[in-house]
Amino acid sequence: MTWDIITKFSIMDLLHSSGVSSTSYLQTHYSHSQSYFLLVSTATDLHSTFFLLFPVWFHVQQAEAVKLVWVAVVGDWVNLMLKCVSVTPLLFRLLFGERPYWWVQETGYYGNSSQPMIEQFPMTCETGPGSPSGHAMGAAAVCYTMMSSLLATVLKKEGQRVRKWCVRVSLWMLFGCVQMCVCLSRVFVAAHFPHQVITGVIIGILVAECLSRAQQIFKARLHSYLIISLLLLSLALLLYACLQLVGINLLWSVEKARRWCHQAEWVSMDTSPLASLFRNTGTLLGLGLGLHSPLHSLTNRAAFSKGTDGAIYRFICSSVTLVLLQLFDSAFQPPVYSGALFYLLSFCKSATVPLATVAVVPFCVTAALGYKGEKLL
Repeated sequence: MTWDIITKFSIMDLLHSSGVSSTSYLQTHYSHSQSYFLLVSTATDLHSTFFLLFPVWFHVQQAEAVKLVWVAVVGDWVNLMLKCVSVTPLLFRLLFGERPYWWVQETGYYGNSSQPMIEQFPMTCETGPGSPSGHAMGAAAVCYTMMSSLLATVLKKEGQRVRKWCVRVSLWMLFGCVQMCVCLSRVFVAAHFPHQVITGVIIGILVAECLSRAQQIFKARLHSYLIISLLLLSLALLLYACLQLVGINLLWSVEKARRWCHQAEWVSMDTSPLASLFRNTGTLLGLGLGLHSPLHSLTNRAAFSKGTDGAIYRFICSSVTLVLLQLFDSAFQPPVYSGALFYLLSFCKSATVPLATVAVVPFCVTAALGYKGEKLL
């Protein structure tokens, strides 16, 4: 082994050990904030984006909500691809996806000295590689998209330059605070090292910025949604198959999670790379089906009196959608240990969410309230 390789491994050990020390420090000195950190991790998951944020945002700003889904899906796909290439030797060593809760139990870095004791939680035992952090990356991409949308809406209104500057600074400070909380929460639960969440935030912002310039997503036809969904799915599966052929096991992280997680029931296949791939491509395809369905077209042609009714209509659609999606999420849980059936059902469940939000619920609300005439949304 050359000196360069030895140095590289020593740097990574130092980086990981300092990350474990950060986790231990947070868990020791901020144990009273445990509920808060767990809540932040739960609230900023992409599941919350699709089941809570998107249904509300769609009935407020439809175009921005569509962009939100694209950013979340493409961003998570990029995260998956980076996690796949991170297992290749040396070139991507900085991205290698160790997680604190298993690294601290496997490493020989501490020698004969006692290793730091870190606590595990139900959301600690994620099964995918840890770098870059999908949580931090998704939260950064989604929040960046929303902040940019809010800024564009606020700044185009008439107002004093100083007031606009204050608004801009306040919103970006809020963005920074949210990202800080997300990063700290992921380090606190021992799911990620600090360098993994920082990398995730940076890449998430880059993805959101790139897609914000792609106006084609607002004009995409149904066949475009179908082709892109299949392309994202096929490329990821092709990379997975190629790595398997050269002897690289992409399920190494699942094996580590099962071995080192303190509670077997905390190891969830929902967090595996393939599960997120099928969920995200299902969501994108469902959005395309919803936007180009006859129900959505009929709803957009229905009319009602303007003014207050428009706000009431949007409020009713948002409320009904949120309630139905929460019931659907609780009632429909794909069987985790059924292999291919689990991925297929996850795909279908994810496709149902935007389809119901965009087409089914608005059509039913429109029919129930008897609206006729002009454009609703």
